[in-house]
Amino acid sequence: MKTRLLIVVLAAAAVLLAGCKGTNEKRGDEHLQAGRYRNAINSYLEAKSKGKISDEFYDNFCLALMKAAEAEAKKDPMSSLLGGYFEQTVKFLGEVNSPDAAEKIATAMANVGQSQASADADLGTTLDGFNKIDSAISLAKRLNANVASIQAIRTQAENAYVSRVLPEATDEDDPVVKEYNLLKIELIAPNNAALKEAINKSRLATRGYFLIFGDNIGEKASPLVDKWGYVMAFPTLNITASGLTGELQFWASTGNNTELEVSKIKLVSTKGDEVIAKQSGSGWCEAEVVVGKKGNEKIEKKKTPFTGKGKLMNEFQCSVNVSFAYGAGFVPDYVEYKDQYGVGRKYLGQ
Repeated sequence: MKTRLLIVVLAAAAVLLAGCKGTNEKRGDEHLQAGRYRNAINSYLEAKSKGKISDEFYDNFCLALMKAAEAEAKKDPMSSLLGGYFEQTVKFLGEVNSPDAAEKIATAMANVGQSQASADADLGTTLDGFNKIDSAISLAKRLNANVASIQAIRTQAENAYVSRVLPEATDEDDPVVKEYNLLKIELIAPNNAALKEAINKSRLATRGYFLIFGDNIGEKASPLVDKWGYVMAFPTLNITASGLTGELQFWASTGNNTELEVSKIKLVSTKGDEVIAKQSGSGWCEAEVVVGKKGNEKIEKKKTPFTGKGKLMNEFQCSVNVSFAYGAGFVPDYVEYKDQYGVGRKYLGQ
């Protein structure tokens, strides 16, 4: 009987000791409450190094890290310290268990993201800011914290960003550069109504253009935007209630030479329905042809006939007249071509 009692007492003592706070952790809590976040972090790190921490240690440690980041971001959204704070927080987020702590951490994280998103910075910094807000939303969802307040921060940041950059994007005279700038904004605010309207208007205007950004935009094109292996354009296009016809041109940038096949060209509706293309007339593909008399030969780029299949060389063009037939209610959204080397899409606008 005495042995059992001793075991119970020892077990209870072990539980109590596991949940006890040492001097350094208590000091960290005091600094956190007083808003001395860097001091709190140092005290928590000291407590962690000594191995004596309570069950709520990581709740407060992660909160101190993100509150320090929040204060730093208000002073300098581009501060090099922000990355370190965020990396350390993410490392220990899995140890956070309290919904109340999760909401506080997520709110601070979202505020850091909003500060970065509000800065007049490069695309990478802006995306990083919104990624922090999205991480905050994920944390709140995981621990059943108040998600609505965090989502409200994202909506506010998103609307502010679009209001700041959309006017400059739509004022651009070059239609290719304009669409590039709009697509950068879409990475952040895909559901913004004003942006959707601007992109649709741009797509109507660029139906006949190859959207090969590269040097056109005056900066290194983002791989998040300039991502298609096959770039397409419709120099001529006719859309009716029952079908689409036009000349479809291809530019390949996959790094590979391939066979272009009409049967791989499909038209996709706004609802996701698909129809396959049929060739409706002649076409051509560019090829390198040896010309000149023997001894004076040279290679020239010439157009060769296209009849259902043709060689599409890397950084060369092909052109094919295509037609698509569809039923009532089919609203064309984009044309897609996909093979083992890459994919291409041409959005048409409505």
